[in-house]
Amino acid sequence: MRYLLLCLSLGSLLFAQSPLSPEKSKLFRLKRQKLHADADKLQNSWISPLSVQAGWQKSVNAGKFGGSTSSIGVRLNQDIFRSGGIWYAIDYAKAFAQVAKLGIDIEEASMLKRLYTLKVQIARDALKLQQSKLLIQNRDIDLKIIKDNYKAGDSDISQLNRATIDSDNARTTLINARNILQDERYELQKLIGDKDIKKLTIPDIPLVDKESYLKKNLEILRLKKQIKTDLSLYKTTRAKYLPKVTLSGNYGYSRFRGDFQNYDGTEYNYGAQLSLPLDINTKNDLQSNKITYIQSKLNLQDKKWEFDKEYRKHIDTIKDTKEKIILSRKMLKMYDELYRFTASQVKAGLKTKLDLASLQNSREIQKLEQKIQKNNILLEKMALFFDLKR
Repeated sequence: MRYLLLCLSLGSLLFAQSPLSPEKSKLFRLKRQKLHADADKLQNSWISPLSVQAGWQKSVNAGKFGGSTSSIGVRLNQDIFRSGGIWYAIDYAKAFAQVAKLGIDIEEASMLKRLYTLKVQIARDALKLQQSKLLIQNRDIDLKIIKDNYKAGDSDISQLNRATIDSDNARTTLINARNILQDERYELQKLIGDKDIKKLTIPDIPLVDKESYLKKNLEILRLKKQIKTDLSLYKTTRAKYLPKVTLSGNYGYSRFRGDFQNYDGTEYNYGAQLSLPLDINTKNDLQSNKITYIQSKLNLQDKKWEFDKEYRKHIDTIKDTKEKIILSRKMLKMYDELYRFTASQVKAGLKTKLDLASLQNSREIQKLEQKIQKNNILLEKMALFFDLKR
């Protein structure tokens, strides 16, 4: 069921209108179109071109006798057997195209991940900005209380200095939070163009299970195709040094007009050739391609290990973040109790409204903290989700 939901979520992104700017979307379309054309060209590269020739020639010999020749014809020189090399070359072209396509998919997925990550970070950091404003209010309340106590002789100068520094630090935190939020908006605008950031909606992001993450991971899929590509290239290279059969032929028409002779008519020839190249670099060439193939296999195993640990890291982070939410709920419960108690004390004239305002701000800070941590969980889910093939 979870796998089905994941496929539906990926499919919804695939058919949805791209959130990227029109220019970036068009660039990806052009990249795929060019890849399709290049793949077809590579797949048919074993087919030799049919050469069409036409010409006219005037000649005069030492005896001052001359003539002119007009001709037109077609010529073909085509390999029909390369010890399996033709089929290996076709397999290589197909595998190479698949690797290149996955490379484009990875590039686009990375850009989409960046885009939606920025969107969530903006939502999260806007909440942090609200927290900073509430924290300044609390620090100002603390500073006022300590200042009044200092004037009354109930606080020393060190307490007043610490309260002043805390108030200044809270304002610095606010400025930093505002700058971070501004930078994130600029970066997101680069990706979406002139689209409205507020209208950009975040898709439903499920928590990817480990099996799906490793099975549909774009980089792992690309490396699997790379293995096939390198194997086909090795076989193609090996076939290059084995016997091959080539058919050749031409057919044409010639017309000659000279001082003592005239003729015109069709002419043709055809034949077959068996050849075997003898190259001193054969062994090194094959060994190099074989090592490349072995490296691809090892690289896949290494990446599987890395992504296994990468998945565990994100899951552990989500677990820790959920614990922060539980802690924030406990803190909120405590502030709720203190707020009710302080409200009754204010009515009795035993506490000030500043105490109540401080507690109210602390309550709001904890409520915002829970929303912030939920956004952090969403960011971890995105880190996994956008690594998958759609």
